[in-house]
Amino acid sequence: MDIIKFSKSELSIALQPILSVVERRNALPILLNVLITFRKNIVSFTTSDIEVQITSTLIKDNLELEDLELTVSARKLFEISKSLSDHKTIVLSLIKDKLVIQQEQSKFSLQTLPAKDFPLLDIGNKTNLSFSLQSDEMKTLLDSVSFSMAIQDVRYYLNGLFLQVNGKELIAVTTDGHRLCFNKITIPSLDNSTESMSCIVPRKAVIELQKVLSTTKDIKDKNVEISIHSNYIQLCLPGKRLISKLIEGNYPDYQKVIPNDSKYKVMFNKKDFLEKLTRVSILTSDKYRGIRITLDGETAVLQSTNSDQEEAIEKIITEEGSGELDIGFNVTYLVEVLNNINADKVGFSFNDSQSSAVITNLEDKEFKYIVMPMRL
Repeated sequence: MDIIKFSKSELSIALQPILSVVERRNALPILLNVLITFRKNIVSFTTSDIEVQITSTLIKDNLELEDLELTVSARKLFEISKSLSDHKTIVLSLIKDKLVIQQEQSKFSLQTLPAKDFPLLDIGNKTNLSFSLQSDEMKTLLDSVSFSMAIQDVRYYLNGLFLQVNGKELIAVTTDGHRLCFNKITIPSLDNSTESMSCIVPRKAVIELQKVLSTTKDIKDKNVEISIHSNYIQLCLPGKRLISKLIEGNYPDYQKVIPNDSKYKVMFNKKDFLEKLTRVSILTSDKYRGIRITLDGETAVLQSTNSDQEEAIEKIITEEGSGELDIGFNVTYLVEVLNNINADKVGFSFNDSQSSAVITNLEDKEFKYIVMPMRL
């Protein structure tokens, strides 16, 4: 029985954003599949790894589909659709528990598994808080802090992004214990009396949401609807829905980490600073990646050495710089933040060689990046 006809672009656009949720190997074979649901004029594609679930929806105007659910290999379906012609119609049929994909002389049969066995996440009906934001604002917020999330840290609560709603503010914080990134934006749909609420969104869900937002067309004109539940967070965009389990645990008190004031404040041209840091990093120790920054008035000297007693030195003239200081950092932490700051100039604030430094984006006043020094 013929189910539906697609263009190649329709099928690719629907499958591409949901594919990376599917693990290459899984103890449950059905989690290698995509759940395809046909209802009236709507076709939805859902993938899950039990922690994160993404649904992509297509609306087929002037079409009345028979109610049907099935699951097939997500990667095989995507690879087949990708290999077919851009200009010919793709026909999906169901024949004896197999999904048949046809395009003129090409024909593929994929084994299906029962849709009732697909483990959909149940977020329940109770919502603790819901609000909406412009998609491009949400994307900018996530992009500005996500790079400093921990990766497979035994302190599992660090392996994600801390979101806090405080009145009209949405605060995002990430840390791996060596550096901390903070930013916040205003939520127009809420008021200042909104009760404070927080959650920890897993690393994988953050990365998947960034991908979805990156592939959303006309992102400035779209809103993302966010609802926080007791154990889940749900984010909806036109044609896309992401549900993720939340990480349970107490996130570190980020407010204690951010210094109130700094003794030394300098300003760098970001491009110049990044280029010189990258060059100096060539001769750092592979294990420790340490560099020394010596501040003397308006001049900063960047220096690195390694076990072979090789040395690299770069001088840079700061803008609005003053004071004397000798401090060490892991160069990777500096390069990563500069690569993620979209500004011509960055601020650098210190107290002493034993205290953390604060890097700021002079075009985004709320952004703060706190990095611990290292002994050299």
